[in-house]
Amino acid sequence: MNRRATLTALIKFDKPLEELRAALAELDWDSEPVIALSRSDIAAMLRRFTSGEVDARTVEAWADMIECREGIQFERGHEDVIASAIHDLANPTLQGQLNVVAPNVLAALGVTRTA
Repeated sequence: MNRRATLTALIKFDKPLEELRAALAELDWDSEPVIALSRSDIAAMLRRFTSGEVDARTVEAWADMIECREGIQFERGHEDVIASAIHDLANPTLQGQLNVVAPNVLAALGVTRTA
């Protein structure tokens, strides 16, 4: 996969976790942004968590793989709230269990659970 395809697969979480990790390991950290993470992308992942499709550790790993990756920019006008959400999801030891944190993250993003 090329950089854009790899980062798109990560954001959409449409590949297995280990496959994403391996693909990301092939990429340099420093790059120009090639894809944007939106508030709805984060909400979609949290809906997958609340539906039981993915577990809290998977959400943590997903957010951790996104955090600080220069090839991913954040939705314009919402950079701070997205950065905060990714930080919260990637650091459950600091922020708390995902089932408690998720509603707050969604509220901060301005996205409802059913959206």
